[in-house]
Amino acid sequence: MSMSASAPPPSRGMSPEARTVLLTGLLLIVGFLVLYPLLTLAMTSFQTNEFGRDTIWGIDNWSKVFTQQRIGRAIWNTITLSLTRQAISIVLGVLIAWLIARSNLPGRKWMEVGFWIALFMPALPVTLGWVFLIAGRSGLLNKALSELPFVDGPVFNAYSWWGIVWVHMMTATLAVKVFLLVPAFKAMDSSLEEAARASGSTVFGTIRKIVVPIMMPTIMVVALIGLVRAMQAFEVELILGAPRNIDVYSTIIFRSMTQEPPQHGVASALSLTFFLSIIPLVLLQQWYSNKHQYSVVSGKFQHRTQDLGAWKVPIAVLIWSLLFMMTVVPFFCLLLATFMKLFGMFDMAQPWTTDHWVNALSRGDIPRALWNSLRLGFISAITGMIAFTLIAYVTTKTKFRGRKALDFFTWMPTLIPGLVLSLGLLQMFTGVWVFRQFYGTIAVLVLAILISTVTIGTQMIRGGFKALGQELEEAGWAAGGSRFYTFRRVMLPLIAPTVAVIGLEIFATANSAVGIVALLGTGATQPLSILQLVLLDSGKFESGAVVGVVIMTLTIISALLARYIGQKAGLGRHA
Repeated sequence: MSMSASAPPPSRGMSPEARTVLLTGLLLIVGFLVLYPLLTLAMTSFQTNEFGRDTIWGIDNWSKVFTQQRIGRAIWNTITLSLTRQAISIVLGVLIAWLIARSNLPGRKWMEVGFWIALFMPALPVTLGWVFLIAGRSGLLNKALSELPFVDGPVFNAYSWWGIVWVHMMTATLAVKVFLLVPAFKAMDSSLEEAARASGSTVFGTIRKIVVPIMMPTIMVVALIGLVRAMQAFEVELILGAPRNIDVYSTIIFRSMTQEPPQHGVASALSLTFFLSIIPLVLLQQWYSNKHQYSVVSGKFQHRTQDLGAWKVPIAVLIWSLLFMMTVVPFFCLLLATFMKLFGMFDMAQPWTTDHWVNALSRGDIPRALWNSLRLGFISAITGMIAFTLIAYVTTKTKFRGRKALDFFTWMPTLIPGLVLSLGLLQMFTGVWVFRQFYGTIAVLVLAILISTVTIGTQMIRGGFKALGQELEEAGWAAGGSRFYTFRRVMLPLIAPTVAVIGLEIFATANSAVGIVALLGTGATQPLSILQLVLLDSGKFESGAVVGVVIMTLTIISALLARYIGQKAGLGRHA
């Protein structure tokens, strides 16, 4: 006899009243952790006194935000840099994603793995790799090109407006487009493409006239997500923009906090302005996504690959060359830089040395930062897997009245740039006596990583729960199991692969994140990512390269493990 879809769980175990109290407590904790840093920023933005002095209220901080000329230039740079790289990456991303998902391109499955690895590549080490290659006259590639008789001066310059665009393209900007669009293209019915090709349309004509219009809602959502992420960028601009005085909004906030004395009020006002400017983009993304829902899979679904003919080999070579530049080139350049006496100086009599690695192993800061990164990664991953699974279960499998509010709170961090959240948490843990005892501990960094990853972690696990039918739980209840027993023995094993992938992603984020922990990592708890930022900002590129190689190795291993688990569990398989 089958049970009703609305059959209640068994009454034994925790009482409904106790469960409601527990879930309400969960809602309040998540809401507090997400909203309180913003409230702290709002209050600090109206405090005009120096940090640590008696509070003086006023609007001077807001006046500086809207009157200082350098802030106006930073806003203009933020907008132009973001729009430029998004325009380029969305065109390339659509084309590459279609080729991987819909064509007979040789090696396309491994290409998808390559873009997955590129997505995990940490921005700072990749940036340093490209500095080694194209940093003005000292860049390895520029020095090689200068030997040509018709070349006068450096051809490329990483320390420039276009250098910033290029390095962003070589990190996650393009990779995330391919990552998000490939599954959508694989789910699209190929009958319209077949009809277009039968009527004489070329491959690229079919993409332009058929594929792009059909997929425009998904493309627009991906573009808007990319634009929000682009406006939150921080570390690439901080390193490459400094020599040419190219500031963006996030670097202005960082400089306001790290100068002497720190301008907490100005930084808070800047952060809130930045936060408010991103909200319309997120609302536009959600509005467009809800208004333009459509189906690409029908009862007559066909999935056929498109024959590229003679073009498939040249196109495959181009994409593999691009992946080579996104992954192998920066890693190799970074590794090479660790064996140079002076970063990029090949004209020395004996430019090579192993001293940087010897010093790295003997110095106390790098081993300590590595230990901090590993601790941060493992604690964040374990805590995140437990917390995100609990939140996802509550919002999908219970009738708790606050589940929609809880789901809303998990989306809030997408509105908050990492550096802004870092500043809010800093002020929360230094300004409130209850939390002050935790400042300077690893717990603060763990909390920052969990808040920054709660959206994607919770939503992916929610997707796993939604795919499980209600009858699975009801069968466990019918056999006499409590809600917790059924969750542990029936539900959890089925979504465990998804949870494991999320854990690895949290671990990789903890090892490479910069903006979210930029203002929170002290000397005792400083992870590798912040140590590398400090080394690069102070001009110690050789030591920074050693740290970057370690970070890259950790994140690439995490990416490959996540991909392997995802494929084994069917998370990476498509029709």
